[in-house]
Amino acid sequence: MSQVTEGSVVSGEVVAIKPFGAFVKLESGETGLVHISQISTKYVEKVEDELQVGDTVKAKVLSVDPSGKISLSIKALSDDRPNRGDRRGSGRRNGPTDFEDMMKKWLKSSEERLSALAAKQKRGR
Repeated sequence: MSQVTEGSVVSGEVVAIKPFGAFVKLESGETGLVHISQISTKYVEKVEDELQVGDTVKAKVLSVDPSGKISLSIKALSDDRPNRGDRRGSGRRNGPTDFEDMMKKWLKSSEERLSALAAKQKRGR
């Protein structure tokens, strides 16, 4: 039976890195997995971009299944997590990366490319 409990915060050392996440040896001697989606609030393309073998990390225990597998999350302890409060207004704007701003930039870029393509085709006739 595991010595760690769900919801607790643990420290450990990264002992192995796989394409799907990092294995962390906890202070209790047990090994847990930080899935790639639980490493950072930002997109992580490769685990090696964020973690290296030998790194000491703090993580929250997401779950401990009956077979003893421990799921960990570094992201859950992060201060820059998206605001998941009231989604009807307050806390929706997160600066220039807000969805509406991204859509406006994309639309402008698309219109510029479309008019450049139309001008090129007009010259080609």
